[in-house]
Amino acid sequence: MAKRKFYRYPLYLLARLGAGLLLVLPRSWALALANGIGYLGYRVVSRQRTKILENLKFAYGSTKSPEELKTIGRRVMGHMLQTAVDFLRFATLSRDQADSFIETGEAYSFCKDILQEGKGLIIMTPHMGNWELLAGIFGLQGFQGAVVGRRIYYEPYNRWIVGLRNSVGVQTIYQDEAARQIHKHLKAGEIVGLLPDQDMDRVRGVFVDFFRRPAYTSVAPVKFAMALGAPILPACMIRMPGNRYKLFLGNLIRPKIEDNDRTASIRKYTEAWMKDFEEVIRRYPEQWGWMHDRWKTKPDEVVAAELKETVKHS
Repeated sequence: MAKRKFYRYPLYLLARLGAGLLLVLPRSWALALANGIGYLGYRVVSRQRTKILENLKFAYGSTKSPEELKTIGRRVMGHMLQTAVDFLRFATLSRDQADSFIETGEAYSFCKDILQEGKGLIIMTPHMGNWELLAGIFGLQGFQGAVVGRRIYYEPYNRWIVGLRNSVGVQTIYQDEAARQIHKHLKAGEIVGLLPDQDMDRVRGVFVDFFRRPAYTSVAPVKFAMALGAPILPACMIRMPGNRYKLFLGNLIRPKIEDNDRTASIRKYTEAWMKDFEEVIRRYPEQWGWMHDRWKTKPDEVVAAELKETVKHS
């Protein structure tokens, strides 16, 4: 354990040095460099390349040719590194700078109208486009709120990431304290940002169709919305040509218990936001994190676990 900890700090310093270099470069140069490194990484890191292509094949089946899937796969890692570049520039990002390369349409006025209801707003986005920038632009505009994120258990890294969000007015809620903090922010009429698109078998969920495959999906967002009356707004910050971004808003969802069937209602509204996610991922597949094993949890595994739990308490 001590040996592993010894290497953490030098790696952290190396990461800070690399970030400093990217901040010195013009944004267009830094993004081009990140894209090139991502392309090289795709070629060199066979494990990630294999996982990306496996998931793409699983999702698309025979609807896309092997060459089409490889083309998407080659772009994935480059896009993720470009996303990191724009996140690292938060410390120097102003509202005017953000407005110069981000198209938001009527999103701010739309969200202000919703917040006037006093119930808060849950904005949900998948790990695609630039999810950190999506939160950042609302912070720069003066919206109050927080995003739910994973605690990084090497504290210098954690302080760095949280500090970057703080620099654009975005608070961080850690997953291990999420329930209490989400209630607090929504009751205050603020925005809470969630990224619920990944397979997390440790949380309560249901299987819903995602690329025509059953994907284990958290029901927490819908439960929060039902409990507090907060609407759900799917959204994505998508990279466009010319190193620009465009904010896409999905359909506003107002979860409620229908026909006295809470279980069916939770499933219905969970399917609704997942459908919005899938639509935008299909339009811009190279901007989603295909290295994540989204279909890891299998239906029979969940049934077996529930049966084991029932027997344990019988």
